[in-house]
Amino acid sequence: MKLGLRTKLVGTVVGAVVISSAISAIAARNTMATDLNKLAAQQVSSGSTGFAGYWDEKRDSVKLLVTQAAINETVRRATAAHARSLETTLTGIARQGGLSFLTVVDERGRVVARANGGPPGAKLTSPLVARALSGETVNTAATLPHDELVPEQLEPQIESTTAGREGLVQGLGIIAATPISDANERTIGAVYGGIVVDHYYDTVDQAAHALGGKAAVIYQGELISSSITRVDGTRLVDESASPTVQDVKVPFYGIDREGGVDYLVRVEPVLNDQMQVIAARWFGVPLATFSTIQQHTITSLLLWGVVGILIGLAIALPVVERIARQLVARSRQVRASAKELSVVIVGSEVSGDHVAQTRTAVEKQGELLMQAATEFNPASGGGVMVAKGVSEKILAASALNAEILGDVVVIDTLASEMAARTQQAVTRVGELNEVAAGLDELVTGSK
Repeated sequence: MKLGLRTKLVGTVVGAVVISSAISAIAARNTMATDLNKLAAQQVSSGSTGFAGYWDEKRDSVKLLVTQAAINETVRRATAAHARSLETTLTGIARQGGLSFLTVVDERGRVVARANGGPPGAKLTSPLVARALSGETVNTAATLPHDELVPEQLEPQIESTTAGREGLVQGLGIIAATPISDANERTIGAVYGGIVVDHYYDTVDQAAHALGGKAAVIYQGELISSSITRVDGTRLVDESASPTVQDVKVPFYGIDREGGVDYLVRVEPVLNDQMQVIAARWFGVPLATFSTIQQHTITSLLLWGVVGILIGLAIALPVVERIARQLVARSRQVRASAKELSVVIVGSEVSGDHVAQTRTAVEKQGELLMQAATEFNPASGGGVMVAKGVSEKILAASALNAEILGDVVVIDTLASEMAARTQQAVTRVGELNEVAAGLDELVTGSK
């Protein structure tokens, strides 16, 4: 079954809109995928840079607090006198600055007092303290060994992270050590303090809140601090990081799965002041954030495509209907004209027959006149004059008949030509009927 003009035109409009919408959706998806990848890379890179800024800010804050403690007159006098009463002052400074520990040692590296109330007298073997006693100020991220954590009463905080590990636990710290000098600029001791990063969420939460992603710190393959949440909404910590980012030595950019969620991440190694990799900073944005934007845009394009189809139909249907009606009217006009022409042709054919019959009659009449002129014989004496008069009239009638016959021949020739023209007209009538039938088929789809 053939399709009618209405169906074809409406189908063309719908098809054009559908194809246009599909091409637009595909082009938009490809373009958005490229643009979103660039945007994602930029956002994650910016977020990672911002996280590094918060990390450096915290490190500088630790350095400032430790340096201020070293120049505090109370701390200087108590260090010179090896006064245990210094503990209260150190506790106040540590709490006010949010430090995990703050310890003062004398010029031999022995503990004078601790903010956490640990026992004094023991020697701190930290190389950072030794460098401070030599007059150098140190500020860096560093590994805190077990023998430093225990007297500072920080082991429980570390153990909650490293439970299940074999051997003595260690922690990650942001620390500073600076010398204490007397009035003569002679080093009489050092202040050693900092923040234990394990289960310390201030930096990661601040970065996540300000930068719009998630932040974490990875130490010895574990998430020791993070703003990443599990499916149940709890904080993801005390768990091994995915194998993708467990041992990052150089900056990494890519997809990482943590807590059952895929993230687009940038992971940067954390270096100590000896340029050794000791941990990693992790910053990521949920991958669904970008895929949701893309999916929402594609869905919107498809919906608008449907709206476009409906609008196109609303505009096209009246136009198609009007065109179809005009074509039907033209088809009827063609059929009517063909019918009228057929009647004329039939009349012309009849006239041609009459001309042929007239020619036959005239020819027969001429023959009779010629026969009468030849066979006439007068019966009386006065008949010569009568015969002569009759003969002349017969000859005149015969001449007139010959003239009529010439005219009939001309008319017959014209009738023959008319017949040829009529045959051409018949052909044209057939063509007109075919055109009308074609118009009907075009509009309705059926003959």
